[in-house]
Amino acid sequence: MHKPGDVVLGGLFEVHYTSVFPEWTFTSEPQQPSCQGFDTLGFRHAMTMAFAIDEINKNSNLLPNVTLGYTLYDNCGALIIGFSGALSLASGREEQFLLQENCLGTPPVLGIVGDSYSTFSIAISNMLGLFKLPLVSYFATCSCLTDRERFPSFFRTIPSDAFQVRAMIQILKRFGWAWVGLVVSDDDYGLHVAQSFQSDLAQSGGGCLAYVEVLPWDRDPSELKRIVYSIKTSTARVVMVFAHEIHMMQLMEEVVQQDVTGLQWVASESWTSTPVLHIPRLKPYLSGTLGIAIRRGEIPGLREFLLQTRPDLHQNSSYGNNMVKQFWEYTFQCRFAPPPAGWVETGGAVCTGEEDIENVETEFLDLSNLRPDYNVYKAVYALAYALDDILQCEPGRGPFSGNTCATLQTLEPWQLVHYLQKVSFTTSFGDQVSFDENGDVIPIYDIMNWLWLPDGTFKLQNVGEVKRTPSKGEELTLDEDKIFWNFESKEPPRSVCSESCPPGTRMARKKGEPECCFDCIPCSVGKISNSTDSMECTICPEDFWSSPQRDHCVPKKTEFLSYQEPLGICLTATSLLGTFICAVVLAIFIYHRSTPMVSYFATCSCLTDRERFPSFFRTIPSDAFQVKLHHQALQWVASEAWASSAVLQNPRLMPYLSGTLGIAIRRGEIPGLREFLLQIRPDLHQNSSYGNNLVRQFWEHTFQCRFAPPPAGWVETGGAVCTGEEDIENVETEFLDISNLRPEYNVYKAVYALAYALDDILQCEPGRGPFSGNACATLQTLEPWQLVHYLQKVSFTTSFGDQVSFDENGDVLPIYDIMNWLWLPDGTFKLQNVGEVKRTPSKGEELTLDEDKIFWNFESKEPPRSVCSESCPPGTRMARKKGQPECCFDCIPCSEGKISNRTDSMECTICPEDFWSSPQRDHCVPKKTEFLSYHEPLGICLTTASLLGTFICVVVLGIFIHHRRTPMVRANNSELSFQLLLSLKLCFLCSLLFIGRPRQWTCQLRHAAFGISFVLCVSCILVKTMVVLAVFKASKPGGGANLKWFGAVQQRGTVLVLTSIQAAICTAWLVSASPAPHKNTDYHSDKIVYECVVGSTVGFAVLLGYIGLLAILSFLLAFLARNLPDNFNEAKLITFSMLIFCAVWVAFVPAYVNSPGKYADAVEVFAILASSFGLLVALFGPKCYIILLRPERNTKKAIMGRGTPKS
Repeated sequence: MHKPGDVVLGGLFEVHYTSVFPEWTFTSEPQQPSCQGFDTLGFRHAMTMAFAIDEINKNSNLLPNVTLGYTLYDNCGALIIGFSGALSLASGREEQFLLQENCLGTPPVLGIVGDSYSTFSIAISNMLGLFKLPLVSYFATCSCLTDRERFPSFFRTIPSDAFQVRAMIQILKRFGWAWVGLVVSDDDYGLHVAQSFQSDLAQSGGGCLAYVEVLPWDRDPSELKRIVYSIKTSTARVVMVFAHEIHMMQLMEEVVQQDVTGLQWVASESWTSTPVLHIPRLKPYLSGTLGIAIRRGEIPGLREFLLQTRPDLHQNSSYGNNMVKQFWEYTFQCRFAPPPAGWVETGGAVCTGEEDIENVETEFLDLSNLRPDYNVYKAVYALAYALDDILQCEPGRGPFSGNTCATLQTLEPWQLVHYLQKVSFTTSFGDQVSFDENGDVIPIYDIMNWLWLPDGTFKLQNVGEVKRTPSKGEELTLDEDKIFWNFESKEPPRSVCSESCPPGTRMARKKGEPECCFDCIPCSVGKISNSTDSMECTICPEDFWSSPQRDHCVPKKTEFLSYQEPLGICLTATSLLGTFICAVVLAIFIYHRSTPMVSYFATCSCLTDRERFPSFFRTIPSDAFQVKLHHQALQWVASEAWASSAVLQNPRLMPYLSGTLGIAIRRGEIPGLREFLLQIRPDLHQNSSYGNNLVRQFWEHTFQCRFAPPPAGWVETGGAVCTGEEDIENVETEFLDISNLRPEYNVYKAVYALAYALDDILQCEPGRGPFSGNACATLQTLEPWQLVHYLQKVSFTTSFGDQVSFDENGDVLPIYDIMNWLWLPDGTFKLQNVGEVKRTPSKGEELTLDEDKIFWNFESKEPPRSVCSESCPPGTRMARKKGQPECCFDCIPCSEGKISNRTDSMECTICPEDFWSSPQRDHCVPKKTEFLSYHEPLGICLTTASLLGTFICVVVLGIFIHHRRTPMVRANNSELSFQLLLSLKLCFLCSLLFIGRPRQWTCQLRHAAFGISFVLCVSCILVKTMVVLAVFKASKPGGGANLKWFGAVQQRGTVLVLTSIQAAICTAWLVSASPAPHKNTDYHSDKIVYECVVGSTVGFAVLLGYIGLLAILSFLLAFLARNLPDNFNEAKLITFSMLIFCAVWVAFVPAYVNSPGKYADAVEVFAILASSFGLLVALFGPKCYIILLRPERNTKKAIMGRGTPKS
């Protein structure tokens, strides 16, 4: 399209999607490519530019008396066509356009609006930048275009991808998406975005990329399938796509094929608002998509202008109106006359140009979503305002040389660039337009959300914006209530590689994975972390320890050596004794202070003070001397650039560079080279000729002479004239020193490689060649690329024994000499070969060093040690120093319970369950075991007490059996007394089951034996108490009937029934939840406490409760019988014994609950022994006293109370 004007602006738009190129035969002139696939929106972009120019021409306040024209080209979606159009706009196509003779004058167009693709804009800007012709793009976003050195005249009214990337990162941070996937197109747009996104994301610390996939440009099905499978199997639930709509369509076809749902798609500006994806088939996948969209604007009057579009029938297929005619044919599906052959016959319509465009269904007139069109509009106005500023320039106050102004008649493109850089205006929609130093407009993007309504229609709703303002910087505004999320929860998805680490843990990076992927490691004992996602655990202060949750520090339990305890008293006495001895020794030393002291190991330099230590000597050097020996020295390692450089090999540098190791070019030997060099002579008949000039210059330099005719004044100043017969063999020159041929050897090999390649060409047999049709190359018609083919396959061995061949990159098989710099005692320098490094096809890279030949410039004559941090020994782990290279680290001791058994461990390993770390933390040792043992003092004491109680029971039983006929034994129910003594003996013996390492049978038997023994004991006491009460009542008149219920059979039966109940309780307990041995590590981390778990707390409580019930019942009955005559019963003794028994077991409960490990067993054993001894002493002590010591009271008369009455 074309419209003439005083000033013409150019435009490049994609009016067709694609183009078809004819086959190039190189035998005839190629035909022009044909454009296919009419793009209605691209045509509307072009018409928007035409509208803007028409509107400016009607505006009397902008460019008054100046008419703007335009020339618009279609790039047909092909770079070569777009580039050709740009060249045509810049240089013109019409024959009548001629520059002035001095090549000055205004070009055909002063500025171009376009192109839409970043790749096209890069190519076009590279060319237009040479002429400083401004190019204002409305759709090219590549951040590479901000390079002012490469693109000095590029501007754009769309924000750069760099800003779009930062906007995306802000959205990711807003919703906490730290684990995302990135998909880009395989062009400048996509690849630059990927590079920018990765660097900006790393700097912002906003998250990590789960994957980066590049969409193929040629629609490769297998590659698309692989990419979608990668998206499907990734744990990232957020996918960002920077690609064009055509690539997005191809991707979504494969997404539908593999049914990949449950993802949150984030769109770039290139496909956010594209209608081709707004179809019901993609609803389950793309509904809820968030996208960055070009700023939407409103252009008043544009619809009316578009409705006036009509084809010019008088310019059939002409340059001026071709686009409109193509649009008309595409929209109304007709053809202008003359139609193509067969068109009418097949029912095709003929265009008249009068069709009603207003009522036809076309997106051409849908102006509800003007985005690229709005950028085109702003681009045209930016050029217009720049031209207007040129017109407003006052002569003598201009910005150019001599304060001159530019004029439209002589306007140069670079002058327009100058004014365009300073443009600033506000559109009718309220958006400010100005360019920064890189030609980028003030950036602003709309944030869009894809929503499918219930009726199946699509809605693209605006939910916010992101922009940069000079005052506030980059700013994100989001209305989150309006956003539709395509998930059941209707909430934004959570997309992280690893969940946050709670307090009490620290983050540990997963090796080989991004930094967002980590494990949450619990803090070790004594360390805490009190915040989420802590990188390190903090050691608690000295007087504090970590809580069980490791999220805060608690005060340590206090334990100290007291003066009041025996150990403290002993140590205090020892301390005072030692102090006294020291005082005595001090007095002896003071008295004999002149005696000299000679130390063999004390090195402190402070001991050299003769005033303080007049008699001190030592046979070891002082620290001061040791410090002097540590001088600084460096080991230099040279690259091949200076490893054999003679200029550095001088005595002044000997203390510094002696011992240098270097990589040197391979030294070789070239037989016959010296003889060849001696034959060199200048050709006096080719004065300064091309063929002999270098030799003549060498000759003049070597002999310090000049060939005739010499320069003016040369002979007068004593200069010699060269004859060409000077003796080169005897002159001092490094030209003939061929002892160290290194670059020369490479030159030699290069020449031979070319020669062998040429020789291979000559060896080619006709019909078996490597080229098209099995042809061979000939020296007469040899092309350079044919020589390259043979050179790639060259392989030969030099006379020095080195193999020469080239790899796929043109690199020779590499080999370097390793050289060592050595200064000899006579002050001369020697560069000695100490090895080589090379790569061979069979062995790969190989280093050979003769270390015995290397001279080290250090006193130790050994290679120096050069590390940032020394190796971490076993028992420690490496901790990278923040902000320093990975070779710099600290060695952190492993925490308790963890070890590292090798040097430079990255992590400490937790010891197995039954093991603990050694003091050095370098191996695991079995944990100490703890249980109530027969070998420890406490176990020995309890065992002795148990056996002593058993022995006393046996003795008392023997006494009672011996005196069973006496009134005392008979009156106290001898059968029950014998049963009671037997049960007490069992009570004493059952305590032994609580001592020793817990086993399955001891754990099951200990409580059963204890429960049954004590019930048997208490049952006997209860029956005795009941018998006492019954006998007392029987002694009263009419009370004889009570005794029939308390005969010997009833007494035995009562004891048996009461004991059987306890036996049933124990059986039920053992069957349902049997006690079992347990290894407890909760009390001490470094100990295993062996204990018996009760299995069922209810069972244990019922067992104790039943014993307590019988004991309380016995106590109450005995208490009721306390006022009976003393000589008739033992009620008071039973009352006292039951009081002791109940007191012991009431105190047992809290003591048992609060005693850990073996001390719980000790408490239970102590309670058993204490209660047993209490019963034994209280019940049988007075009786044994009377039987053994007061036999006069062991009579029926005394017992019946008929003796001396009490007062």
